[in-house]
Amino acid sequence: MRSIVRSNTGQAAVEFTLVFILFLLVAWIPADFGLAFYTGQLAQNASREGARIAAADPNLPTLTGSCNLPCSKAPGSPLQETAKRLSSALLPGAKITLTYPVPGGTACNQHLSVDIEGNYSFFFYRVINLMGGSVDPSTPIKRKTEMRWEHQNTCG
Repeated sequence: MRSIVRSNTGQAAVEFTLVFILFLLVAWIPADFGLAFYTGQLAQNASREGARIAAADPNLPTLTGSCNLPCSKAPGSPLQETAKRLSSALLPGAKITLTYPVPGGTACNQHLSVDIEGNYSFFFYRVINLMGGSVDPSTPIKRKTEMRWEHQNTCG
């Protein structure tokens, strides 16, 4: 009778382990999509802040360009300030581009744009690939903000 009790205890431990692993995967899927959404929001906010900083910068025409995270361009530049607001862990190697002037503006109404492009890598898809699947684990995240540059001649 004693050996039967021992085998039942071991069976419960195995069942618990299998169900717990399945539960972790099921709980992580919505969290992973939530992190992807959060990463997109971070990118949008960073692009807005970068555009706001660039719009107020009188030296903007000399600061246009692009960089990849982590940006180590001139301290205080709109590109570096935008990069500070992004997560290198969630959006590794993201490209930040500052464009001035944006094509199509008039001489006294020039706009600038801050573009952020990167790939978010879903954890769950990487797990599927470890188990023999062939799913692309990354999804592109692109955000853009356009603003009027404040230091330009006025039309009169």
